[in-house]
Amino acid sequence: MKALLNLFGSGTMIKGIDHVAIVVSDMDRSIEYYSGVLGLKILHDGRGEGGDKKSFLGTESRTLIALTEDEDRAKKSPGYVEGVHHVAFSVDDVERTRKILEDKGVEFIQEKLDKDKKKAYHFLDPDGLELEIYGESGEAVPPY
Repeated sequence: MKALLNLFGSGTMIKGIDHVAIVVSDMDRSIEYYSGVLGLKILHDGRGEGGDKKSFLGTESRTLIALTEDEDRAKKSPGYVEGVHHVAFSVDDVERTRKILEDKGVEFIQEKLDKDKKKAYHFLDPDGLELEIYGESGEAVPPY
């Protein structure tokens, strides 16, 4: 990593995350979840391409999630996600977003509040990948 940073002088090469690539067992189900439940826009729907289906979802201005279908993914044990621990989405109003997701049937598995009064709610996507919404809460509680 140090060698990569040296290529660009003393500045940092990495400026942020462009998107997270996720292997899913059922592209239709995952697109419905990420667009219908989480509200991401379908930027490229690869379901009609056959072979390695790749779809991209995000906001009007940027890709956040790249989905690749692997039907063998469903044969793994529940809760098994290879290579990714969780994906965190920054939101403007964490409590409002929590309520919207709850109304859509999302069940939260964990709630956290950090020392900077930012709150996180964790939940699972249809393949068991842990997702998180994260944002300002205004609450004052002990750090986790």
